[in-house]
Amino acid sequence: MLTEAEEVIHARAAVACEAATAAGLPGRFEAWREDGLLAVLATAPDLRFLRTISGITEQNLPRAVRLAEASCWDGDPPTLVLPEGLVPRGTGLVPAGVRPIATLPLTSAKSESDVDDSPDVEVFLRVLLDGYESGEAVKAFVAAEHADPRIRRSLLVEDGVPISAAALSSHGYGVLLGGSATPRAHRGKGAQARLLVHGLAVAAREGHRFAVATAVEGSPSLSNLRRIGARVQVRRAFRLG
Repeated sequence: MLTEAEEVIHARAAVACEAATAAGLPGRFEAWREDGLLAVLATAPDLRFLRTISGITEQNLPRAVRLAEASCWDGDPPTLVLPEGLVPRGTGLVPAGVRPIATLPLTSAKSESDVDDSPDVEVFLRVLLDGYESGEAVKAFVAAEHADPRIRRSLLVEDGVPISAAALSSHGYGVLLGGSATPRAHRGKGAQARLLVHGLAVAAREGHRFAVATAVEGSPSLSNLRRIGARVQVRRAFRLG
């Protein structure tokens, strides 16, 4: 399941990179495959967290290290994301945190009645970005990604007011859940969890087999995923020493 999940994440990253390029954001945005590896490049300094190599196994780990040393990274090498248990001995890699990945099998469930699945794009982005509370470069990237027509947008509406935003995209048998955010004024109401369950129900009805999401270790988003039964795998991140 981890391999399939990483494929879904990479497919969504490709959509985001294409959207950022089309929107004319500063820098280069690329997602590509190389020798079974999944690479993502973003040259803007504030988006360096996107610079990753995944799809790494014991067999292709040496190739992943060589790719991380390549000139395409302009001297700012990417993060290599390894599955739990794969120890990069003798590679010169040093630990750089964790990158959890959550997977959920999809089964039929009741969707929320208070969700707008066809919101105005500008309204959706306003709610989403208000909830993200990020820097300008990240907000511009998120806005470009979530304005793309391949992204499906939803808003949870309470008394006529949109209080939380969530999106998903379809990639073969899987869907990618993200991004999702609730403005500070509306937190503590379970809004994100309700949108999460709604998205899973919609994806299940459409015949998708599994859902994938990423979240920061210790975050409310990861807690919500665990609460509804997601299997969370804590992938280890490494960088060149």
